[in-house]
Amino acid sequence: MSLLAEGEVIEGFYQAALGQLSWGDAGHLLTKRLGGLTLMLSTHAPQTSSVDVVSTLGMSSDHLQLYSERYAHQDLWALGALKRHLIGMAMQGSQAVEDHLLARSPIYNEFLRPKVNMHHLCGAIIRLDGGNYAVVGVHRPRDARAFEAPTVDQLSRLLPHLQRSLEIRQRLRNADAASQYALATFDKLRIGVVLLASNGYLLHVNEAGETILRRADGLLRVPQGLRALFPDDDKRLQHVIHGVRKQDFGSGSVTAAGGHVRIRRKEGNAAYTALVSPVTSSVGGSRSHAVLLLITNPDQFATSDMTPLRQIFGFPVSEARLVLALLSGVNLPNYASRARISYHTARTLLSRAMARTDTNSQLELVLLVSRSLAGVV
Repeated sequence: MSLLAEGEVIEGFYQAALGQLSWGDAGHLLTKRLGGLTLMLSTHAPQTSSVDVVSTLGMSSDHLQLYSERYAHQDLWALGALKRHLIGMAMQGSQAVEDHLLARSPIYNEFLRPKVNMHHLCGAIIRLDGGNYAVVGVHRPRDARAFEAPTVDQLSRLLPHLQRSLEIRQRLRNADAASQYALATFDKLRIGVVLLASNGYLLHVNEAGETILRRADGLLRVPQGLRALFPDDDKRLQHVIHGVRKQDFGSGSVTAAGGHVRIRRKEGNAAYTALVSPVTSSVGGSRSHAVLLLITNPDQFATSDMTPLRQIFGFPVSEARLVLALLSGVNLPNYASRARISYHTARTLLSRAMARTDTNSQLELVLLVSRSLAGVV
């Protein structure tokens, strides 16, 4: 296939992340690019042992249910890759588990061979935000040729973009499960969303993003687009943005997949974190490629997203605010100062929250709450 086909696959990833294309169609593009017959793309949350099937090809709903309920946690390809630390790299199935071991396994004899006709694998495990990971596998049947090195190299070039698009999907799902990832829904999100044109100028800023830019604390709106307050942060931010802007999906120059940038703020304020990613934009009726920034403000999260905590643990407002601040990395003395309460009062609120959750330390409380909130906010 031509380089244009590779660009089409990558464009499909980002369109799927924003709801402009189904993940089924994006998976079909990937499978076709690699010359496979079937596909499984899933995300996994170790904290909750949950599996989310993102895209499949050649598998019925019954197959998916059977896989999720019985075989997802004994997938030898995934387990072998984890055991051998083959994370973030494209691989052949035989690199994760020897063929003779796979052929004797229950998952192969009960599911892979008789039900979905999977034998040869070209796949990868990708790390995502929050300790989650994704598993992607493109397969061929037993009587087909095994995947060869050039095909593995093709997947390797696609992986950074698949990772970034899945992180966009994950962040938008966590920020607002009701959102369908379209531009019109960005204003409903609690995270800052900034969309830059290919020349760097601002196309769209949601309400949370406007709040961040109006403060001019960490991120600044300038005539040319966006800058970071501190020179070192701005150098990193502009490097990542420029890497996304300069690529051309149409010509096959698709090496830049964006990245994560920490944006420091003035003294006493927690740093922003920004996810920078390429997207396909349809703004004002014209279709073009753009740069998307998803900006997380720990302070905003800590002061406004208390509903899940109150519903799950029964925290009153004062305790919920404290716990969310601790989750955001704010220590107890700093929280007392920000909340304009005494350190003694802060310790009392912490003790009450620990008693309410049957925990014995601040660390235990934070771990319990973070596990409980996984996939909720």
